[in-house]
Amino acid sequence: MMRTYRLRGAGLASAVALVALGVAGCSSTGGSEGDGGDAAVVYRDADGNCSGEPLEGVDLDAAQELVSYFEEASTGLPQTEPLVEPIDPTTTVAYLDNGSAVSSIIWSSLEQAGATAGVQLQRVDTGLDAQSINAAVSTVVESAPDILIAAAVDATFFQSQLEALQSAGTTVVYAGSSNAEDFGLLDSHSGHGASVVNGQVLAASALAFTCGTATDFVFYSIPELSFSQVQLDAANEYFAQTCADCTLRVVEIPVTTMDTTAGDAIVSDLQAHPETAFFITPADQMQIGLKAKQDLAGIDVPGIGQSSLPPNIEQIANGLQIAGYAVDYNEYTWFMLDEGLRRNMGMEVAYDDWKPWVKAISRIVTPATAADYPEGFVAYPEMPDSFAELWGK
Repeated sequence: MMRTYRLRGAGLASAVALVALGVAGCSSTGGSEGDGGDAAVVYRDADGNCSGEPLEGVDLDAAQELVSYFEEASTGLPQTEPLVEPIDPTTTVAYLDNGSAVSSIIWSSLEQAGATAGVQLQRVDTGLDAQSINAAVSTVVESAPDILIAAAVDATFFQSQLEALQSAGTTVVYAGSSNAEDFGLLDSHSGHGASVVNGQVLAASALAFTCGTATDFVFYSIPELSFSQVQLDAANEYFAQTCADCTLRVVEIPVTTMDTTAGDAIVSDLQAHPETAFFITPADQMQIGLKAKQDLAGIDVPGIGQSSLPPNIEQIANGLQIAGYAVDYNEYTWFMLDEGLRRNMGMEVAYDDWKPWVKAISRIVTPATAADYPEGFVAYPEMPDSFAELWGK
């Protein structure tokens, strides 16, 4: 039976830690049979090979199949249908910018995508608190844009404005949030469905990179981000189907400490739980510099996180991180605009299977592929030209 333990701040000796490693090829002992840990854990080597046999009850083949799918580079867009009509150059697109680093990246990408599409863009600074979001979206209602892109700005804080925008005919692209269904919105990119897939990929990675020889794992959750819980639930469900004896502890690390004490928190937790063989997290950023901290503490526990940054990719290339799960926010942004254009023209947009959509902007990066991205992860280099063709440009 799958067992989950929720430890709120457990194992954090001093101040606790977080937004949105062992050297490959080594064997490690993550505890003994007597203390409930995994004996003789074997990690996948830098070439992707395993030298140990999986434990009974671990469906390593299923995990390796899913991981292999996401290790492959994207070769195109899952969207292949051209727009049904030319883009009206007077089309207005408003973007809700919450002021985060990722939001700034998205705006920069949206400027490029908007220039290709030939639409009029409006940047709306929302901040992160409920009052500022509510006030900012009220200004959007006054202009009633053709398309509103809300990426990781919770509709809970602008419900009345949402109704007004929809009544005015604005197409709302609600991405990066897991509660679209609560507001009758389309579950879009990096939303609930995509987060389920991401949780499955992280869980499969834990099994694949430990060669099916481990059953004790930990999930470093970000409680402030709703998709973190969705990924956790999906990981639990995946383990229940593929590893009957697996345990997944949960340690919540606050988003505000991702750039400061997250690594220290992880080391403290792993020291307190020597049975842990591998960790997974929605934020690979926490692994930056983690190997050095682990070395000082005399431990060696690898892990994988989503949204790997350039320093993560560099660590992987240098053998300081076993793998990363990278996301191309540039392509993610173009997909959001593409959805808005299609729905604004009355075209049907349906995401019946999220796997190819997640694969299009994501990749599990390993030592064998990290050198391909010296300046950061790019999922599909021909992406702008492919969208231009779909948009008749």
